[in-house]
Amino acid sequence: MGLLVRTVTFLALCVGVLAPATAFAQVAPPQVTVSPTSGPAGSQFTIHWSGFTQCRVITFTWAGAALATGSPGTQGSVAATAPADAKPGTYAIGATCGDQKGGSRFTVTVTTTTVTTPVPTTTTTPPVVTTTTPRVTTTTPPTVGTTPNTTTTTSVATTTTDAPTPVPSVTDEPKTDGGLTLDHTSIQPGDTLSASGTGCEPGHSVVLTSGGEQVGATTADSAGAFTAPVEFTKIEPGRHTVTASCGVQLTGVVDQAVTSSNGDYSSTLIVLVFFVLGGILFVRFAY
Repeated sequence: MGLLVRTVTFLALCVGVLAPATAFAQVAPPQVTVSPTSGPAGSQFTIHWSGFTQCRVITFTWAGAALATGSPGTQGSVAATAPADAKPGTYAIGATCGDQKGGSRFTVTVTTTTVTTPVPTTTTTPPVVTTTTPRVTTTTPPTVGTTPNTTTTTSVATTTTDAPTPVPSVTDEPKTDGGLTLDHTSIQPGDTLSASGTGCEPGHSVVLTSGGEQVGATTADSAGAFTAPVEFTKIEPGRHTVTASCGVQLTGVVDQAVTSSNGDYSSTLIVLVFFVLGGILFVRFAY
């Protein structure tokens, strides 16, 4: 009976000692992160990990396909490259080390492409300047003893016309920068402008800016798309870049134009100069 009691007491002491030791031996679950968390197809990023201890090689995958490998340990990192043919969207980054698993995700953004169309060259032909030579009048005075010399006077009137000033033209050109589309490529004061985009993080807030100032805001839908009005706070002729921030950066461009014409002013000036010069010639020959 005494031996049985001592045996039970010994087993109880062993359980009391081993239970805290087992609880102390528990380790934190594996952690996996990526930086940066987004970029275009074909861009590089770094996978960081910690807490993997059950294998010799950690296997990393991209949406289930092999991506990179790393050595287990307290922590570490390895460089990886997003597939060049990946479409815009968010992809799972998996990590497997024996029975331990972890993961993160990487977002492929829309590649922004800027198309530049050369400005057409305008050739201006100067007007023809016509010089009119008036009739030559010869006056012979009466003969007084000797014949005086005959003097011939020739007056030349020159008409000068001012060349019309060419009016600069504004060329509308189609602009589509990746996932951001503007419904007009050129606007004037009072015109409305709307921006539509795709490739945003679903449900993410969308802030539209231009020149450092906010020109619109909305929220992306469940598919990562949005449509919002664009309102400029001031009118500045020229080309303006509109940027949409919605977890990714989308850009588009629009031209603000203020047109004017001075062709009527130049034509009136030419006619006025012609009549003034004609009046001068008439008064000269009348005397």
